[in-house]
Amino acid sequence: MKSQLRDYWRQLPGRDRQLLGMLGVFLLAVLAFYGFWQPAGQRWDTAQALYSRAVLQAAQVQLARPTLAAKGGEQPLATRLSESAASAGLNVQQFEMDARVLRITLSGDAVAVLGWLERIEQEDARFESVRLEKRDLSLQAQLQLSNNPL
Repeated sequence: MKSQLRDYWRQLPGRDRQLLGMLGVFLLAVLAFYGFWQPAGQRWDTAQALYSRAVLQAAQVQLARPTLAAKGGEQPLATRLSESAASAGLNVQQFEMDARVLRITLSGDAVAVLGWLERIEQEDARFESVRLEKRDLSLQAQLQLSNNPL
């Protein structure tokens, strides 16, 4: 069979052999594209989509991660608030506690004060009153919080 094909190939005119060779190269290129290149590209797109989804989920998990509110049972409210104010770079000027109410006066950069207020509110601090006052280049906050646990 092999010798018959070889004989048939030799009997073909040069132009036909050249056209059949080009047709074979074309068919190999089409086969390579649809058999290898396109599926690899589809796998690449799928991998990128999965990676993007994983990055998005990681960001959502990071946002949903419990903050100091989870430590709420471990530390008293007054300790948590004074430590978080110090770590936020705020100057605590007054700190009074009684059985029901916690009074705090602090000052600092306006963005830092407002960020700290938002953070402690998210940690379930219950404000009874908040008074904000601009002092020179800083913001002073006078807070009254409920000292009762939730």
